Amino acid sequence: MRKIIFAIPLALMLAAPAVNSGTAEVKLSEKEQAKFDKKIAGREAGKPISCINRTDQKNLTAVGDKYLIYSRSSNPKTIYVNEPYGGCRDVDRNALVTRRSSSQLCRGEIAQVKDLPTGTFVDSCSFGSFVPYTKIEG
Repeated sequence: MRKIIFAIPLALMLAAPAVNSGTAEVKLSEKEQAKFDKKIAGREAGKPISCINRTDQKNLTAVGDKYLIYSRSSNPKTIYVNEPYGGCRDVDRNALVTRRSSSQLCRGEIAQVKDLPTGTFVDSCSFGSFVPYTKIEG
C-alpha cells in the first residue's frame, strides 16, 4: 500500500510536462489568417490594456482558436483583440461564457466554451491583454 501512495505523486509529476501549460503557440489556417488580417486592415495597434468595459462591447468575433475580437458600441472605430493564453479551442463554433463578477472583462479572467445544442462545456480559456486597434483617419 505504501508503494502506491508514493507512486501516485511520482506519476503526476512525470505527467505534468505533457499538460498544455498555455504557452504553446496557436496556429491559424490561411483562411483564418486572412479573416484576421481583414478585421485589422486600416487599423493601428495601440498599447495593450488589462481590462475592457463589458457593457460597451457590441459584438464578439472569434478567429480560429487564437483571437477574440470585440467591437465597441460607443466607438466603432476601435476594436479590441484578445489572444487567450494557449488559445481557446472551438470558440469559433460555440458560445463563450463569462461570469459577470464586475462590469469589465480583464486579463486572466477565465471564460468557458459551451456547446449550446448539448449544453456541455468543451473548453475554458484565460484572457490575455486587450490590444486596441483603431481605424486610421485618412
